[in-house]
Amino acid sequence: MSDNPKVEFIENPNPIRKKVRIEQGVDPANLIRRADKQVQKLSGEFEEIFAAAIPALGQEMEAVRASDGADKEALGRVRRMLHDLRGQAGTFGYPLVSQVGDSACKFIDLSEQIGAAETEVLGMHVDALKAISQAKIKGDGGPIGAELRGGLRKVILKYNDRKSG
Repeated sequence: MSDNPKVEFIENPNPIRKKVRIEQGVDPANLIRRADKQVQKLSGEFEEIFAAAIPALGQEMEAVRASDGADKEALGRVRRMLHDLRGQAGTFGYPLVSQVGDSACKFIDLSEQIGAAETEVLGMHVDALKAISQAKIKGDGGPIGAELRGGLRKVILKYNDRKSG
């Protein structure tokens, strides 16, 4: 070994700095207010996106039901739609939609296989989303939302008891 170890300094470029415009003297609270206004504006669009997604989700779910979960492509499309809905819903103030979508995604992800019983549980989640859309339930859904969440929780617990017993 030498007495003078060779040290190399590497300059790490920051490509984001070139893409982000920094406004000097801008109040961060003002930027947050502007972003909140934009989210509010887009939340109305989410209602349309949600309403339009429900028939497509129902159609894909029918393919999954008809095959008792064997149609992996349809199941993948259902999973992607649920994933997209849960993310958008949470952003735009629809936590009930987000919670139902999250529950369905986790159920799919944690299921070792998707058969008739799993398809039934997943179908109940999709039916809950249809009911939310038809009733135009916003926010957390109040007592109706609590009842929907509780019902889905019971279905999953019953499913888990059946699988383990």
